[in-house]
Amino acid sequence: MKRFAEFVMQRRLLFLSLILLVTILFAYQITKLQVYTSFNDLLPQSHPYIKVHNKIRHIFGGANQVLIMVQVRKGDIFNTKTLEKVKWITRELEKIPGVDPYKIRSIAVSKMKDFKFREGTMLISPIMFPDVPKNEKEMEELKDKIYSNPRYYGPYVSYDSKKTLILVDFFEESIDYSVVFNKLSSIREHTEDDNHIINIAGEPMHLGYIKYHTGQVLMVLAVTVLAIIIMLYVYYRSKRAMFVPIMCAGTSAIWGLGFMSLMGYNLDPLMLVLPFLISLMTARHSMQFMSRYMEEFEITGDIKQASQNIIETMFIPGLTSIVTDALGIALVAIATIPVLMKIAFACTFWSIATVILSLLFTPLVLSYIPESKRFIEQAQQRKNNESPERKLDYRDKFLQRLGKWIPARGRWYIISCALILSVVSIYYANQIIIGDFMPGSSILWPFHRYNKDAFRITFSMPLLNPLYIIIEGETGNFITKGSTLREMDKFQRYLAKHDRVMFVNSIASNLPAFLMTSFEDDPQWCHMPKEDQVLSFACRRLVYAGEPGTWDRYIDMEDKNANIIIYCRDKMPKTVESIIDYIKAYLKETPGPPGGKYVLAGGAVGVQAGIRETIADAQIWNLIFALGGVWLCCALEFKSVTAGLILTIPLAISNFFTFALMGAYHIGLTTNTYPVSSVGIGLGVDYGIYFVGRLVEEKKRGRNLSAAIYEAIITNGKSIIQIATTLTMGLVLWVFSALKFQAEMGVLLAILLTLNMFGALLLVPSLICVIKPKFLEKIK
Repeated sequence: MKRFAEFVMQRRLLFLSLILLVTILFAYQITKLQVYTSFNDLLPQSHPYIKVHNKIRHIFGGANQVLIMVQVRKGDIFNTKTLEKVKWITRELEKIPGVDPYKIRSIAVSKMKDFKFREGTMLISPIMFPDVPKNEKEMEELKDKIYSNPRYYGPYVSYDSKKTLILVDFFEESIDYSVVFNKLSSIREHTEDDNHIINIAGEPMHLGYIKYHTGQVLMVLAVTVLAIIIMLYVYYRSKRAMFVPIMCAGTSAIWGLGFMSLMGYNLDPLMLVLPFLISLMTARHSMQFMSRYMEEFEITGDIKQASQNIIETMFIPGLTSIVTDALGIALVAIATIPVLMKIAFACTFWSIATVILSLLFTPLVLSYIPESKRFIEQAQQRKNNESPERKLDYRDKFLQRLGKWIPARGRWYIISCALILSVVSIYYANQIIIGDFMPGSSILWPFHRYNKDAFRITFSMPLLNPLYIIIEGETGNFITKGSTLREMDKFQRYLAKHDRVMFVNSIASNLPAFLMTSFEDDPQWCHMPKEDQVLSFACRRLVYAGEPGTWDRYIDMEDKNANIIIYCRDKMPKTVESIIDYIKAYLKETPGPPGGKYVLAGGAVGVQAGIRETIADAQIWNLIFALGGVWLCCALEFKSVTAGLILTIPLAISNFFTFALMGAYHIGLTTNTYPVSSVGIGLGVDYGIYFVGRLVEEKKRGRNLSAAIYEAIITNGKSIIQIATTLTMGLVLWVFSALKFQAEMGVLLAILLTLNMFGALLLVPSLICVIKPKFLEKIK
C-alpha cells in the first residue's frame, strides 16, 4: 500500500485529469436522462399473477384504471347541472392520450343500456345518451332505468343518489402519467364547485401526483445537502473539510446519473431517494478520509504527505466498506421487479465508482489545496493540545471516558442491553406487514387530496380495488355453456361470503336480471334457468343484444375466456392475503368447470398480490445474503471468521430493530421501503470496518488490547460520531417531504445509521474485549 500510495501521488495530475474527463462525459449523458415512471417496471414480470395481468389487460382491462366520483353536497345527482357535468367529463376522457375508449363507463355512455320487454318486443335504449334529461318526465324515466337495474344502482349511482361513478382505463404502453394527471386535474378544476366534489383515484392519478411532487422532493434533498454542509463546518471549522466531501458527492451523482442514462434507464421519481443515498455514501467515505487527513497533517505538517498517508492506511478498509455497500445495493435486485433491478445495477456501479471518487479523488484534491495560515494554526493547536475548544469539547471527554469504561466493566452492560434489544426487536419485527397499510396510498400523506378522494370512493362506491379471476376455456364457445355459467355462479356465491369482498360481478351475475327483464320485470323470473340449453341461450342473447364493447369486461370475443371481478374492500395486506387464500382454498376442491380452469389473477388487487408475494420472498433472502456478504467481506479483510461475526452482529441487531419499528408504527414493506434493509446494512458496516482497521493500526504500534481500543475510540470514534450525526441530521429533514414514504425512509435510515454508530462505538469494542479474537492477539 505504501508503494501504491506513492505511485498515485507521483501521478496525481494524470489521475485527476482522467477523473475530470470521465466526469465531463457522464455530465453530457445526464442531458439525455429521462425522469418518468413506467408501470411495467413496477411489476415483477416473472410472477404468475403478473403474467396473467399482461395477458388479459388488453381484453378485460389492466391496473391502470381511474375512478371519478361526482358527488353533490345538497340534493341528489338527478338534476340537469350535475348530469351535464357527468356527460362533459365522460366526453373529455375520450380526448386524453392513451385512453381505452371502449372501457369508459358512466351513465352517460351509449354502452350503458336499459333492456325492456314489452308485449314480446325487446326495447333497448341508452341510460342517458346522447343528451341529459330536459324535463321532469325524462328525469323520472332516467331514475326508473337506474333504480330498477342492479347493474347501475349501487355500482354507478350510489344508494343515497348523491354520487355517480365514472370509470376509465388506459393502455399501459402509451400512457403518460404526467399528461393524464394534468388532464384529470384540469377536468376537476373545471367541474368542481360549491355543490360538487370531484373525487379522482386510481394508479395513473396516484403516479401523476408522485411526479407532480418531484420538485418538492428535490427541494428537500437540496435542504438536506445544505444542512450537511453546515454540520461539516460546525464540526471541522474548515472550508476544505466542508467543500471536499460535498464535491465528491456531487461528482458521484454525475457519474451515477450519467451511467443510468448511458444504459438507457429512466429515473423513476419513486426511486429518487436511493441515488441520493449513494451520493451520501460517497460523502461519508470522503469524510472518513477528511478526518484522518487532518490528523495526519498534524503529525507531518505537509499536505502532500498527509494525503499519501491516508491512501496508505485507509484505502483497504475503505475498499472493503465500499464492496459491502455495493453488495447491499446489488442484493436489492433479488426482488425481480424491473425498477429495483435497474436501480440496483446502476447504483452498484455507482457504489464501485466510490472507490475512485472517495478513496482516490479525495486525497488527490486535498493534496492540491494549499494550507492556509488558519488551517496550520488549528493543526498546531490540536497537536500541542493548547486549544481552549479542545478542552471543552464534550465529544473528547465522552470518548475518553467511554474508552476507559468499556474494557473495564462496561462491556458486560453493553452486551446485556444488546441481547435485550435483540429479543424485543425480533418479537416486534415478526409483526411487520408486507404491503400498504392504507386503503389509499402509503406513499402520500393520509390527508393528501388523493387519499381523501380514495377514501370517499372506497367507502361510498367500492369499485376502486378490483381483483380479476379468469376462467380459461380450452376451446371457443366455452363460457356461454350452461355448465360453465353454473360453476361461475357457484364460485361467486362462495366469494360473496368473504367479509372483505364487497360484491362480485361476471357475465353470469347479469343473467337473472336479464331473464327477469325478458318477462316484463316479473320478479319470479329473477333466477338462473334450470336447463343448461335455456341458460346458454339467455347468455348468448344478453351478449348479442349489446353494442360492441358492452360486455368486454366480462367475456372475450371468442367466448373462450371470462372475467370474474371481485370488488374488495381495500388492497391492504390483510384483505389481499385473506381473499387470495380464500380463493385458493376453493380451487383445491374445484379446479374449474369441465374443459376449463380458473387462473389467478389480475386487476389492481391481483397486481398488488403479485408484488406482495415477490417482496415477501425476496426480503428473507436479501437479509440472509446481505448479512452473509458483510460477514464474508469482513472475514477476508481481517483474515478472521471472528472479525466478520463481530462486525455483522451489530448490523443484524440494528436491522431487526428497524423492522420492529416498521411493525410498531404500521410502515408496510413495499417496493419503496424494501431497499432500506440491504442499503442500511451496506451503509452501516462502514463504521465498524474503519474502527477495526484503526484498532489493527494501534495494535501494530505495540499497544495492548485495552490501550488499542482506547486509542481507536478517541480517534476513529470521533470521526464516527461526526459522520453519523451529520448524515442523521440531514436525513431527519426528510420528514418535511411531500411524500410520506420519503419521510419514513429518512426516519428509518436515520435510526439505522444511529444504531450502527452505537454498534461500532459500543458493541464492537465490547465484543472484542470479551471474545479477544486471535487476529488481534497475533499482532505484535
